[in-house]
Amino acid sequence: MNFEQTVKFLFGRQNHKKSSLALVKKTAENMGLFPLGFKVVHIAGTNGKGTAACALGTILKEAGFKSGVFTSPHIKTPLERIKINEVLISEPDFAKAVSFVKKKQAGELNFFETLTLAALFHFKSKKIDIAVLECGIGGLLDSTNIVDADICLITSVDLDHCSMLGGSLKEIAVQKSGIIKKNSFVLCGPMGKEARSEIAKAVEKAGAKLIKTGRVKNLRQNFKKLESSFDFEGETYLTKIMGAAQSGNIALAIKAAGLLGVRVEKSKSALAGFAMPCRFEVIKIKRGKYLIKDGAHNPAAFKEFIKTYKNSRFYKPDNTLILACSQGHDYKKLCAIAEKAFANIVLVCPNEERNMKTENLLNCFNKSVKVSVLRDIYSFNPSGFRGNVIAGGSFYLAAVLEYRAA
Repeated sequence: MNFEQTVKFLFGRQNHKKSSLALVKKTAENMGLFPLGFKVVHIAGTNGKGTAACALGTILKEAGFKSGVFTSPHIKTPLERIKINEVLISEPDFAKAVSFVKKKQAGELNFFETLTLAALFHFKSKKIDIAVLECGIGGLLDSTNIVDADICLITSVDLDHCSMLGGSLKEIAVQKSGIIKKNSFVLCGPMGKEARSEIAKAVEKAGAKLIKTGRVKNLRQNFKKLESSFDFEGETYLTKIMGAAQSGNIALAIKAAGLLGVRVEKSKSALAGFAMPCRFEVIKIKRGKYLIKDGAHNPAAFKEFIKTYKNSRFYKPDNTLILACSQGHDYKKLCAIAEKAFANIVLVCPNEERNMKTENLLNCFNKSVKVSVLRDIYSFNPSGFRGNVIAGGSFYLAAVLEYRAA
């Protein structure tokens, strides 16, 4: 298959049912992936996985490692999901990797399972030193969990994907902690006692080691320069990522890098220019008017985003929120958070297969909020809306607006 055929093949598998982990592992064995030949850092968590993964990849590159990073979702192209030393996989290598998975599959795999194996194949063929793998959903039954990780990160535990992972923090923590393996080091972000207790049980059962991790202190945010600095375990770090929760995710990456032998100075220099798309991403439209995009797509992430936004210089009571809600998440709770923060809300559905219909969202708002619907997201023009324009609730929305802003 060429690249175009590969993309068509992959997206044709988006609605396929999840396979068993045994089938994914059997395919990996058919592909000759084991032993992998490189160390693995495995990252689970309700929110913050992608930031932690990319921050760690940036640090490892700065430290001289050849590191592979597998993340999701993508914004513009599926090539973004597989990177080595921050360079996207090439179209020919992407086609080669997916074609090999297709050839060796032990049964029909879905979109994410195929990409997971394609990433591992690419990393092995390029002889990397360390792979950083972000779980898709959960951890225990996720297709990335065919590996035995050296370091396991659990960034956060909150209620999300409840129909798949369970309706309580305890059940979700059990799923996230399913990535913990024998002799692995385990790092956890801030979370409630119930979730932390379940993770501690999993650590003991697996024969792993829970590493004490300090808290981020003295967060200082410069919204003019779009820079954050914070103190962590006696050192001060500077980064281009905004938000308290994000600094916590980056701190986990710093800690993991330390376990891999990276010196503090390398982490500092790597993070000084670290930024990511759709994480409080600010685009200047014209003098005094901005578009701010964030991929926060569940209530916990959206609440953190709103907290950062309200503390920023971009906050105005009459700003406009462009809102899309992803299917599979608690959209009613997300809408409740939105209506408390905005007087003007415009509802959109950028992807009918992945986002909630605007008709469903309309019923979530009370009459005190001005709510309208934008039927054609491709006609979006931020200049036509009141105040600064804030876009959130879905990475699919962020992807569409990425093209509009380009």
